[in-house]
Amino acid sequence: MATVKVETDVVIERLMEVFRSVGYDGASMAQLADATGLQKASLYHRFPGGKQEMAMAVLDQVSEWNQRQLVDVLYSSAPPKTRLITALRSISQLYDGGRLACILRALSHGTAADLFRQPIAAIFTKWVDAFAHLAQDLGFDQQTSRHLGGSTLVRIQGSLILAQTLNQPTLFEQALHDIETDFLIN
Repeated sequence: MATVKVETDVVIERLMEVFRSVGYDGASMAQLADATGLQKASLYHRFPGGKQEMAMAVLDQVSEWNQRQLVDVLYSSAPPKTRLITALRSISQLYDGGRLACILRALSHGTAADLFRQPIAAIFTKWVDAFAHLAQDLGFDQQTSRHLGGSTLVRIQGSLILAQTLNQPTLFEQALHDIETDFLIN
């Protein structure tokens, strides 16, 4: 039998799809192997820590995306409005306009909650801080900026849940539009 060579980034993307759709507890090794096109033994060779290490690799990739596509953008020297629009477009693309569930939510339930609480909290904290920084650059005071940073994350996550539950992705896109409006009213 020929050996299948699958790039690590592709493997992690496929693992993410499984975790995103069935959660950490629902993901079996058979599903993870099937999704990646690898044998279970090959998965264990790449991830000796098993499913937990696979989920951590997914979170590491999400953290890298978060840094590149949101944090770096929102702290950049580009005009604030440009930073906001770029970040919101990236978020829309990440969740396919509200059609995809949030991997962070999927990895924060059941046994995964305790395993991944800290890395997920770190990612969410960076989102809040970066949006708060942008709000200050747009002229909001510190307290209002912190509030906007936090409420932005809540609105994104809440609208994703509603979009998924009601099968209405437009709810997510409307939330992104409303976030943009709230940041630009100052």
